[in-house]
Amino acid sequence: MRRLLTDDEFVRQFSEFEDTAWKLEVRDRYNVVEEAEAIQHFLETGDLGRDEDHARTSPWHRNVTASRKEGKVWQRVRVVSEPLSDYIMWEHAVTRFNLDAGEDIRWLPRHHPAVKDLPELDFWLFDSKWICVLHFDDDDVPYELERIDDPATVARYRRWRDTAWHHAIAHNEYVPSTVSGSIRR
Repeated sequence: MRRLLTDDEFVRQFSEFEDTAWKLEVRDRYNVVEEAEAIQHFLETGDLGRDEDHARTSPWHRNVTASRKEGKVWQRVRVVSEPLSDYIMWEHAVTRFNLDAGEDIRWLPRHHPAVKDLPELDFWLFDSKWICVLHFDDDDVPYELERIDDPATVARYRRWRDTAWHHAIAHNEYVPSTVSGSIRR
């Protein structure tokens, strides 16, 4: 079954899942207004001080930390173009805060042959039972959240998860390609 989620329903998924929350990210940019200033600050200075302060107090990081203590697992794979976009360069730098909270985040360069077997969409897979597909507009803003729990469709998403996870590189082992060693603008 497919249905659209409200923002509140989407947020509740992150506390209602029982065992695992797994995400595939395939975009080189996410247009999130709340992050714009931090990204610009990082690109200009290389400093993550503001992000570190945010990580200590953010509901996201607190939820991940608390649910990890309950034994829940958080994993994601980020499919990225190399050299990294400005957004992904910043995201790579701040991933350490997600790791500290308890997420296992891995990277899969877009040029890897396995990427051709993956969908060109972002999704969360919860407990290997239901999916939330994130739909974005042309300006990289999420505009629709679609929940799917049809068993045959979920099985296809689990295969995509397994493919991505098998080929992805652990965050601490992934060294992103940059343009001449500098941040690409």
